[in-house]
Amino acid sequence: MSFLYNTQADKVAEQLETPHLLLRPYEEKDAGDFMRLLQENPTALSPAFGGRRARVHALEDARLQVQQLRSDWDTRRTFDFGVWLKESERYIGDVALKNLDRSIPKAELGLYFSDWPNTHDLAQEALHAVMEFAFDQLGMNKVYLRCTNSNNFYGELAQTCGFAKEGLLRSDYRGADSDELLDLCYYGITRKDFEKTQQKSSASSEALA
Repeated sequence: MSFLYNTQADKVAEQLETPHLLLRPYEEKDAGDFMRLLQENPTALSPAFGGRRARVHALEDARLQVQQLRSDWDTRRTFDFGVWLKESERYIGDVALKNLDRSIPKAELGLYFSDWPNTHDLAQEALHAVMEFAFDQLGMNKVYLRCTNSNNFYGELAQTCGFAKEGLLRSDYRGADSDELLDLCYYGITRKDFEKTQQKSSASSEALA
């Protein structure tokens, strides 16, 4: 039985803090911000989150969506973090661990951020925090990310956080708003990769101290 099956609800952090960010599960009060970001950032959401955007046309749709995300969190189906700036409390993005495979265990990473590429460094900060959550708290052995050509900038972001480009699958994905089959680039990071990245980061911090 994998570690993930043994993870107790009270032992999984529901809030992650970084120097500039607060990451947490969605609440009903977040519906307005959730809808606004979906409507204002179609490029960042296409094609991977096109279905989410298509489901949210009004505030009530957004309420139902955040309620479902909270339910999926509580049942450990998906760990979806909204991302807020600590200083201004502005909602800027979403990082999720989904498609959990408990036999490995591994999870797929999904993310989107507003005002890209101006939020690149903040997205990197959020990604580091979620990776620590995945490996340290959920006991994952691998996290992977799939990108099309149109959003491969997130794959490049992942590489700055230690992910390796693992390959290309041709005509492997169909978006929610198109019949076109798209190629997917796969990026992955294993537990060993993550630990090496952490060790290098610690060594660099000590050298600068």
